[in-house]
Amino acid sequence: MKDVVGTGGFGIGSAGLPAYNVLLEGYDQALENDVVLSIKQGNVAAPSRIVQDEEIAAYFEHHGHRTAVSQRSLQANASQFLGHTEIDGVGFVVAELSPYELDLDWEDLTEPDDIRPVMVQLGKATAKLHCVGDADSDHTLVPFQTEEAITSMIGDRREELVADLVTFAHDYARQTQDDHRRFVDAFRAGAIPGISPSGDHPPV
Repeated sequence: MKDVVGTGGFGIGSAGLPAYNVLLEGYDQALENDVVLSIKQGNVAAPSRIVQDEEIAAYFEHHGHRTAVSQRSLQANASQFLGHTEIDGVGFVVAELSPYELDLDWEDLTEPDDIRPVMVQLGKATAKLHCVGDADSDHTLVPFQTEEAITSMIGDRREELVADLVTFAHDYARQTQDDHRRFVDAFRAGAIPGISPSGDHPPV
């Protein structure tokens, strides 16, 4: 281990949680093959707040373990460094930070006609990744292929599925807009404990 940097959680699900970036010596000192690991505190799975299943809960040692198992199941070629650990009794998920990954630049995507083809391609890519992801999963918690179960459930009701997804998306968008409006109103009214609209915060 060559260096460690502590930071706040990054990513939507890890915002505000402890996280560390760890620089490891590569396989040999002669080459530039050092490895950077991300160690993030595992967060509570959103569905578990509603769906109570003791069998599922007992399967995992902690939320870091659950996150690592889930990621391995969703990735066709998971990193050899994907795993989990504990720090002071708290579960963390460990993953490699690849120097070859880049985020997409969304700044120029502002019009529906530009956004639509990008969403189509992202949807296809996501669907493909999910189809191949659990083919070699190494656990027995879900002892079947999810895409086969979904396809069997849909059957010949494709148009019904599409209509249902569109309705869900529109309802979700309206709820998100309403949530954002409520947040802005509460922020401006100083109704959020510990946050003052007159403090050093970016404008909303």
